[in-house]
Amino acid sequence: MRTTLHQLKVFKQVALLLNFTKAGEVLGLTQPAVSIQVKQLETNLGIALFEKIGKTLYLTPAGKELRLFSDDIFNRFENMDMSLSALKGELQGDFYLSAVSSAKYFTPHLLGAFHKKYPKVNLHLDIVNRENIIQRLQENKDDLVIMGLLPEMMPLARYPFVDNPIILISSPDHPLAKQKNIPLTALSEYAFLHREKGSGTRKALEEFLDEKSINLQATMMLGNSETIKQGVMADLGISAVSRHSVSLELATNTLVELDVKGFPLVRSWYVVHHESKHLSPIAKAFIEFVLSEQENVPALCNRFLEHHFDEFSGNNK
Repeated sequence: MRTTLHQLKVFKQVALLLNFTKAGEVLGLTQPAVSIQVKQLETNLGIALFEKIGKTLYLTPAGKELRLFSDDIFNRFENMDMSLSALKGELQGDFYLSAVSSAKYFTPHLLGAFHKKYPKVNLHLDIVNRENIIQRLQENKDDLVIMGLLPEMMPLARYPFVDNPIILISSPDHPLAKQKNIPLTALSEYAFLHREKGSGTRKALEEFLDEKSINLQATMMLGNSETIKQGVMADLGISAVSRHSVSLELATNTLVELDVKGFPLVRSWYVVHHESKHLSPIAKAFIEFVLSEQENVPALCNRFLEHHFDEFSGNNK
């Protein structure tokens, strides 16, 4: 008996959940039926795909290899459906995109513009930190990823599409807030709020300051841009953030961009994927869309500000 697509489908779900009963619930099968399909698959291949240690189910090395293979097979089937729909003049199907947290202020608007062009595409967006983005890239969980600082030693296809200016911010009452042409050495005199380790913004800042032999008084580490902003507003210290993440606060003067020599640090936002990844027609269309709309992306980045400025101002009257 040869391996069947049904067996691979069952295996793929068990490999995902590492639980025969839960996989059966997803597939509409009983637990014994799932076990039979997996057993037949193992017999056909002549090798064990799972092993149980205590009460926990694990993939064997062969199982891990087959999981990659089955993921590729079913992705190709999905891409076939997309390609056929594209030939009929319409693009439809699921599109999975993840982005680092600093990009959350413009990525939804970018997707919104893409969806207007391709309304039958089902969009899925996850916003996570850089560490999780790298893990998702390693596990091939998304069609595409939006991030700034790229991981080293990972073969990635990269498409820069908009500048990512990293700036220093303070509260309006901070001693540096109204100063001009501030020397870098002055930064070491004040409390500094850091992003978590692994943050692209933090890494870019540290690399720049290391080159200049500047040490900061890192008094607190906060987990995301929103918490950093609140900490700076509370005058707990100064910090470095992507300008895209504080456009509203700068416009309403709840935060101030410091005029420090060498800043902003201008980096790029990238759309990335593994070099060896088979891109779906939707993923290819998204890359083409982003690159063709490069001149309009800054305007999309400002839509967050436009949509929230009046509301914010009204709440603070």
